[in-house]
Amino acid sequence: MSKSPHEVEMSLIEHLDELRTRIIVSLIAFLVGFGICFAFRGYLLELLVAPLDGKTLITLGPTEAFMTVFKVSAYCGLILSSPVLIYQIWAFVSPGLKNKEKKLVIVATISTSILFFMGVAFAWIFVLPRVLGFLLTYGGDYFNQQVQAVKYFSFVALFLLGFGIMFETPAMILTLTRLGVVDARSLAKYRKYSILLGCVVSAVLTPPDIFSMLAMVLPFYVLYEISIQLSKLVQKRKSKKDATEMVDDTPDIGETTG
Repeated sequence: MSKSPHEVEMSLIEHLDELRTRIIVSLIAFLVGFGICFAFRGYLLELLVAPLDGKTLITLGPTEAFMTVFKVSAYCGLILSSPVLIYQIWAFVSPGLKNKEKKLVIVATISTSILFFMGVAFAWIFVLPRVLGFLLTYGGDYFNQQVQAVKYFSFVALFLLGFGIMFETPAMILTLTRLGVVDARSLAKYRKYSILLGCVVSAVLTPPDIFSMLAMVLPFYVLYEISIQLSKLVQKRKSKKDATEMVDDTPDIGETTG
């Protein structure tokens, strides 16, 4: 039987109510993260200016110092609350999934969050110091480089967030593979388009120089290739499991003839 217009309307309303709930929970998580980061703003600022190696930041207006601290707290609050935000995204999708797939969503949330923080840590420890070292010393014989506080912190925040998002690639692709949305063959087929998309994202999140863009694109490319190989393994395991279940469900000859 087809559903009545009233039932369809109610399901749509319930779906929108759930979306509103997810957004509210995400906002609350972000505000809590923002509050924690603002409370410890002194420690955060000391940590974030460490890669400058003693170089002094400048501000160009009476409100810039306050707004810079506000933005730093917001960026760090977003990173701090990211596990909750990631879970809300997956949880919004999960009602349309089966019970086994819902368990997969929990695993995906945990793995995606771990990889996000690994990406942030990788960028902070290995990539950002080298990028800043290159950018801040480039043309030193001709330019007296002064670093504006708001631009510096925005650059660092977007750089770290970009790497965090890039590092989520394997977990996202594996989850979509387990759900049957994509497969290793299609991932390999559309490799060049995915890399192009990665280049566009890195160009948006990094300064307009090839060095910073490559620093983000190359890890993304490596992670994408790893994801393809892992997807192949997941598909093989899934095929073997499906074949075993089909054999187990096949009725015995004696039962059919009896």
